[in-house]
Amino acid sequence: MSGSQPKLTVIEKKRNDGIYVWRLPNGSIVQDDNGNVMNIPAKKYDLDAINKITKAANYYGFPEGKAEFMPGVRRITDEEHSEQLNRMKEGYIASETDIGAWMDAAKGLRAHGE
Repeated sequence: MSGSQPKLTVIEKKRNDGIYVWRLPNGSIVQDDNGNVMNIPAKKYDLDAINKITKAANYYGFPEGKAEFMPGVRRITDEEHSEQLNRMKEGYIASETDIGAWMDAAKGLRAHGE
């Protein structure tokens, strides 16, 4: 068995944490004039969160549409957003907590070197 490579299978974990957003029938997501998306942090299938975002959408004049779960997505502050933009401008991965991006970067380095 000398010289053989160990076999590795990566199994992507399906995330149950994330946010619910309100998607309109035309496919767009409700957001304000500053680009802030209407959302609520939740676990997948959280009926209380779905009810809250549905009521909020109706209140703000968007009765048509539906709650849509976005797994693994989280809210960030304006400061975090600014830091992420700066990291991208410097050629780094935007979010230090984005495990998928780190895995992709490592895969690219193994395939193509530095």
